[in-house]
Amino acid sequence: MSTINNNNSNSKKGPSYTNHNGFLMPFGFPAQNFSNALTYQSQPNDLFVATYPKCGTTLMQHIIYTMLNNDGVPIQPHERLDQIFPHLEEVGADYIDKCNSTGLNIRRGKRLIKTHLPYDWMKPMMMVESSSSSPSSGAKYIFVARNPKDCIVSFYHHTRGFPQHYDFENGDFDVFFELFCQGKVDFGDYFHTLRSWFNHRHDDHVLFVKYEDVCRDKRNVILQIADFIGGQELRQELLRNDECLMKKVLHHTSLEEMKKDPLRWCSERKVEHTPFIRLGQVGGWKELLSRDQEEILNGIMKEKFSREELMNDLGKDYYSPKHIS
Repeated sequence: MSTINNNNSNSKKGPSYTNHNGFLMPFGFPAQNFSNALTYQSQPNDLFVATYPKCGTTLMQHIIYTMLNNDGVPIQPHERLDQIFPHLEEVGADYIDKCNSTGLNIRRGKRLIKTHLPYDWMKPMMMVESSSSSPSSGAKYIFVARNPKDCIVSFYHHTRGFPQHYDFENGDFDVFFELFCQGKVDFGDYFHTLRSWFNHRHDDHVLFVKYEDVCRDKRNVILQIADFIGGQELRQELLRNDECLMKKVLHHTSLEEMKKDPLRWCSERKVEHTPFIRLGQVGGWKELLSRDQEEILNGIMKEKFSREELMNDLGKDYYSPKHIS
């Protein structure tokens, strides 16, 4: 383990990270926990929310928690999401296993876990035993994708807002943009993570969700999640009694409600920084991205995905060049 300052090609100061054998993490994530996390073996009742950072992780976690919790009760002001829905790479495998005895992260028999790891890093954890070629029976993974333009802008604000983790309080966006495109930020390469989970979007144990769909039609996405987690029984529960539970989930996971009591989601931020729950919308990238930077992201997406995948599966939020060839 080592500490690095990721300067860009012009030697301008970038964020500082802890380097775990080539995998960059924020300060404060213990190296031993990260190493221990990689030894984890999934269990049949595991329910993972997997994302690249700033791609709707907290929103998806709260949707699932509220859906599965008693009568649609959301996380309360005195509670913390990271205790109820622990982050594997931050706390380690041993902590997750200990949660079985407390039941703190178990709702309706599902053990709730968060990860930012690519699918190929998660795959060894999915095996019943090392020689197995198929995922362990029962464990489920909900991956939330977000277009790279909105992701990078949100990630930039996030990184500036936690100086204790990144030492980038007054950091320059152009510096962060260059490092993001090179995969030299915490939790690695956005494009690799997206590609790795996208390749498994049709697998029975994976639900591939786009953040943009959550924003535009959350009700329909909630029904997809219910079908994936609990089948017709959970779907019917959401819809019975004039959709009482559905209405609670929609209300408590609205942007307005999630901006309340922010210490439920993260450690305290300085008042001069943008809040942890910021805009929560599609297209906010236009505040910072130049046209040239937009085209750079389009170019990388074109390298990583076929035209059919970009046009039919991901859509114009993910790839919108001036001239589509």
